[in-house]
Amino acid sequence: MEREYDIFEQFPDGFPVWRDHVSSLQDASLKLRQLARATANECFAVHLPTREVVASVNVRGGEPVVFQVTYDAAAS
Repeated sequence: MEREYDIFEQFPDGFPVWRDHVSSLQDASLKLRQLARATANECFAVHLPTREVVASVNVRGGEPVVFQVTYDAAAS
């Protein structure tokens, strides 16, 4: 059985807009390619029940993100 996916376009302000619903990974790929030709915004396909992003297009490289993880033994 094929999973169903929803297609979103993410605007520069970070707000995602729903664009379509498809019934297979192949259809999601096709729809993303079509959408990528029509917009410069990031677009992605997600399986909503699991929140798994399965594909994205027009992804911009941005500033690298650096995380610092520390452990305080006295706080334990």
